[in-house]
Amino acid sequence: MQREILPGRATSIILVCAIALAMFVGFQVQASDTRAEMQRQLNEEVMSSPFDPGDVEKAEAWAKEAMKKDLKPVKVAPEYWQPGWTCSNLMHYRYYRYRHYRDCIYYHRYYGRYW
Repeated sequence: MQREILPGRATSIILVCAIALAMFVGFQVQASDTRAEMQRQLNEEVMSSPFDPGDVEKAEAWAKEAMKKDLKPVKVAPEYWQPGWTCSNLMHYRYYRYRHYRDCIYYHRYYGRYW
């Protein structure tokens, strides 16, 4: 013999599920608003500070010292390197890293060409 769910019990289960769903959606909306506010603040902070490509003279001095120590340069260009670029192109790349610029300077000084 199969038991049927009582109408009152089914209503209670549906009501509890509806409340849980409403609370979940409410928390998601609140979390989304919080994330959006945090992202807005971070964007303002980043955009308010001037872009600093790093110390170009320091990169040149590092390359000079590395030449004296006969260090081998990094042979693999950054994954975003484009044919025809020079080291200065790296500074304008969205995900610029000073280390990549420094390695480029040294590679050019060591081999007399770019990657």
